[in-house]
Amino acid sequence: MLKNSLRITMVKVELNLLNIFALRIKKQKLHYEGKSIGDIITLFLNEYKDQLDESILSKDKKKLSPQMVILLNGRNISYLKNYKTKLDEGDKLYISFPISGG
Repeated sequence: MLKNSLRITMVKVELNLLNIFALRIKKQKLHYEGKSIGDIITLFLNEYKDQLDESILSKDKKKLSPQMVILLNGRNISYLKNYKTKLDEGDKLYISFPISGG
């Protein structure tokens, strides 16, 4: 029971902004506290969505477009629980516009 109550506390994480995100926000790293990836993305968008292109945002502007890449400690969140993925102290999130080349 104690383990579950500890899991509810918010943790500090680092949000790393790559490519277009770093260019628009003019920062490469931000720090937030939250319980899940969704908490962190919500805090980020509440603070910076006016500086981002509409193509980066979902239609309701409450999330990032599904085309954006979000990594948790180097792992794509689509292989985890997406926005519901719980965070641990010191986790590193990365958000990026998808880029391909050859």
